[in-house]
Amino acid sequence: MLKKGFLLFIACSALLFGDALQVFAQSGNTDERKFEVGAQFSLLSVSSVRGSTMTVACLVPPCPEVVNIERTRETTAGFGGRIGYNFNNNVAVEAEVNFFPQERRLDGQEIELLAGVKVGQRFDKFGIFGKARPGFISTRVDNFVPNGGVCIAVFPPPVGCFNEVRGRETRFALDIGGVIEFYPSKRTIVRFDAGDTISRIGDRGILLPSTVFPAGVVVTPPAETTHNLQGSISIAFRF
Repeated sequence: MLKKGFLLFIACSALLFGDALQVFAQSGNTDERKFEVGAQFSLLSVSSVRGSTMTVACLVPPCPEVVNIERTRETTAGFGGRIGYNFNNNVAVEAEVNFFPQERRLDGQEIELLAGVKVGQRFDKFGIFGKARPGFISTRVDNFVPNGGVCIAVFPPPVGCFNEVRGRETRFALDIGGVIEFYPSKRTIVRFDAGDTISRIGDRGILLPSTVFPAGVVVTPPAETTHNLQGSISIAFRF
């Protein structure tokens, strides 16, 4: 999946960069300050899995349980940096990295890397732009995998049938949104971003509470493409 995401990232970047060069060729340069370097504070509303179980009556215990899985949202705060190059007042290319250090029960500590184009109009005191930035997001995840031992034939199976494995999952991401910039001076920028960070979450075993097994049971929700609202405020310098 990572290989396919990388190829898609390269293809999107090539298309976006080609469009940027085309606009650049058709537009005149109006500012000799090409480069931007900045730092930002970000909030990311991530999709999270929660669930519950309910015991079904049966004649011979342990009785099976009905599993209820739902997607919820958790907001995590982070920080990062960005570098950009302005072709002119309308088109720029930029790359950004963010780190969200918060730990959650099943995942957390996201590292986000995005690179793409910003297209719009920069005026004397402010600018309005749209952005499209493919990239990757790496998340710390907990996964419960079968331990290969003898397990009781009941659904969902108890956690004793699994080993907990902690690692990182890297997924393709696409950030689409808008940007508003204010220019207190010719060299400084105050920027506000809002967008949808689209990412696909893979399937993995997660631990749920159980009324039958005190230690809990393990279920595997299906993979899902998620939409995650992300906003940020940044200060940058142009040189």
